[in-house]
Amino acid sequence: MNVCVFCASSSAVAPAFVDAAAALGTWIGKRGHTLVWGGCNVGLMDVVGKATQAAGGRAIAVIPEFLVERGLAYATADERCVTVDMAARKSEFRRRAQAYVALPGGVGTWEEVLEVVALKKLGRLVSPIVLVNVAGCYDPLVAQFERSVRDGFTPPDAASLLDVVGDARAAAALLDRRSERA
Repeated sequence: MNVCVFCASSSAVAPAFVDAAAALGTWIGKRGHTLVWGGCNVGLMDVVGKATQAAGGRAIAVIPEFLVERGLAYATADERCVTVDMAARKSEFRRRAQAYVALPGGVGTWEEVLEVVALKKLGRLVSPIVLVNVAGCYDPLVAQFERSVRDGFTPPDAASLLDVVGDARAAAALLDRRSERA
């Protein structure tokens, strides 16, 4: 399975977030899955890439050329796909991914995960989407989804659009169960 992981490019994060990225990457590698991700050599992106490869998995970096030019490309990716911009990067993610996992992250991560959730709502995507809510980092986003339903902006079936779990092990277990049923 190709698992697209959205996560922080920041290295200034708590150890719990680093541990989650390492655990997810290790699961991807040990299960023989392929990581499809932003392909940067910093932050949680670097951690998940290294953990995936250290556990025997493949890592496909999808990175826009302006980040390559800044020296941020993950050097040992098994495959590197350089895109013209961020929009093309997200299109490439969708072309390659069979599941999506959002680890903690900032604005870029939020934008990426919200786009796939919106596409799933519109029926343009059927892949599982898992939000890894380490230390409650996504509690405000989950509350916003709930409010959106409560206020009538989103239909009640919105809960089926994504799964929210507390850690990387729970994300792995959920995706394992889904792949067994497929």
